[in-house]
Amino acid sequence: MMQFETDMEAGVIEFTVDGEVTRAEYDAGASEMEAVIARHGKLSAVAVIRSFAGMELAAWWKDISWGVGHLTKIGRVAVVTDIGWIIAASRATGWMAPGEQKIFTPEELDAARAWARGA
Repeated sequence: MMQFETDMEAGVIEFTVDGEVTRAEYDAGASEMEAVIARHGKLSAVAVIRSFAGMELAAWWKDISWGVGHLTKIGRVAVVTDIGWIIAASRATGWMAPGEQKIFTPEELDAARAWARGA
């Protein structure tokens, strides 16, 4: 399951992932990201990952193609999790990610939100 909240004024979208992400959930989030980009030219994100059981194949493909097409439109990405393999993967691939990326623990969620907003 993936849920999201958009702070259109700040240009930040916050995703919460808990389990498997479906294509429909990803499409809804991508639509919100497009709206933020249309208004601000870029977006920042807070990705709160409570658990991750994978993504539907169609969602993976959409994520890859969306990301490649929007490389210059991503500002800050705060990854909030205590899942070891996600932290390791984020650190290992962070240099390839567009924009800035920083990892936070769940206890640092407020700091992650402030950082994503540039505060």
